[in-house]
Amino acid sequence: IKEFSSEFKNVVAIGNLSQRKGFDLLLTVFEKLKEEKIKLFILGDGADKGKLIEQKEKSELINVEFLGNKKNPYSYLAQADLFVLSSRYEGFPNVLLEAGVCGTYALANNCPGGINEIIEEKVNGEIASIENPELFAERIKILCQQNFDKNRIQKSIISRFSKEIILEKYEQVFDELQ
Repeated sequence: IKEFSSEFKNVVAIGNLSQRKGFDLLLTVFEKLKEEKIKLFILGDGADKGKLIEQKEKSELINVEFLGNKKNPYSYLAQADLFVLSSRYEGFPNVLLEAGVCGTYALANNCPGGINEIIEEKVNGEIASIENPELFAERIKILCQQNFDKNRIQKSIISRFSKEIILEKYEQVFDELQ
C-alpha cells in the first residue's frame, strides 16, 4: 500500500462516514496518539466527511488520512498492523469478518451489535470502550507493538463463519421449522 510507511504502525478503519460509525470518537482517540508513530487510515465516504475533516484539521491530526472508497479494501486490511471498529452500534459488522479473514487483529468499540459473536478475545481481537479515549488510545498503542499470528486469526473466523458452516446452520433452522 503506497500510503503505508514502514516508519509508522498503520491502523485501518473502514465504514460509512456517518455518526453511527463513530469516526468522530476515533479522531478524539487519535488526539491522544499525536506523539506516537501510528497513522490512521480511514476508508469510506459519507455525509459526515466534511465535519470529520474539519475535526481532523482543528485537532491538527497529521497522523490521520481519509482515503475515500476503495475498490479493494482487503489489501489495506491485510497489510495493516491493526484494524479498529469505532461504531456506536452495529447490526452484524461484516468488516470484522473481513479483517479477520485478512489475518488482521481488531480492536472494536464495546457497542450493541454482533461484535461479541465475532471477536474471540485475545485471538482475533479485543473489545474496549471508545467512550474512554485514553484507554482506547493506550490499547491501540500496545496492540501496535505486538505481532499477531495471522493464521490463528484467520482460523478463528473461518472455523465459525465460513459459508459451509453458515449454510449448515440455516439448514438446521429450516429443518426445525418443518
